[in-house]
Amino acid sequence: MLEFAFAEAELRGGRLRVVHARAQQGFDPVAQEGPGALKEALGDLRARHPDVTVAEELVHGHPAEVLREAAAGAELLVVGSHGHGTFAGMVLGSVSHALLHHAPCPLAVVRTAP
Repeated sequence: MLEFAFAEAELRGGRLRVVHARAQQGFDPVAQEGPGALKEALGDLRARHPDVTVAEELVHGHPAEVLREAAAGAELLVVGSHGHGTFAGMVLGSVSHALLHHAPCPLAVVRTAP
């Protein structure tokens, strides 16, 4: 998903805003380790796409709501999907399904490998 987002940002002018949204409950290694872990995860992609300027944010809140608000004014919203969650067994997960109906801009749902 991040590779797709970097490639699209490169095509669209070199700006990418990475928002990692996480609800308060549950364990998320990136959110637990803070901004350093997110920077590390993006390091290789930054090297491969040096013309892309990246802004990173870690935000606590419901992912669908956080991402919908973050997408205001964006050219494209890119989200990943494992295809499970509230809508188990469906092609889209609950966050991507919610954004499909409420995103304020075009939406790309990129499936992650199983």
